Amino acid sequence: MKLIRTSSNLPSQRTEAFSLVELMIAAVIMAIIFGALFAGISSTFSLISASRENMRATQIVVSRLEGLRLCAWTSAQLFNTNVVPKTFSDSFYPLGLNLTTNYGTAYTGTITVTTNFTMNPPATYSNHLAFITISVTWTNTQGKIASTHTRSMNTYAAQYGLQNYISVQ
Repeated sequence: MKLIRTSSNLPSQRTEAFSLVELMIAAVIMAIIFGALFAGISSTFSLISASRENMRATQIVVSRLEGLRLCAWTSAQLFNTNVVPKTFSDSFYPLGLNLTTNYGTAYTGTITVTTNFTMNPPATYSNHLAFITISVTWTNTQGKIASTHTRSMNTYAAQYGLQNYISVQ
């Protein structure tokens, strides 16, 4: 007996497949997704770097301000440029850098000590105060774009303030 095959007893064949157009659309969608993912990660690292630099600038300024508050008024430490320099520089050491060749971001700063200034509103004790401004400037480069940033803080130092109770040698 001879077996005759008919369409009903043939194994079913899959004729479904993706067309070339569907594959191209999927590839474009995946390229957009990976591009957006890469851009998001890159932006995150740039934001973290900028935040670290900003925080370091704040640390530098606060450190200098706290040191100035301890300078003695009577022995003229506050007004001596050997004790309180007009300009200074500091740096930031990001993780993973070789500290013998690269010191990270360079910060340059200025310190301004002003006496006999006009307060608004006027105060009778203004001649016993010094107005101190500390500014820090740094430049960061991302790709080919260089951005200069500046942070500054102001404070008052009193002639009869904290520095008269602490002996700084």
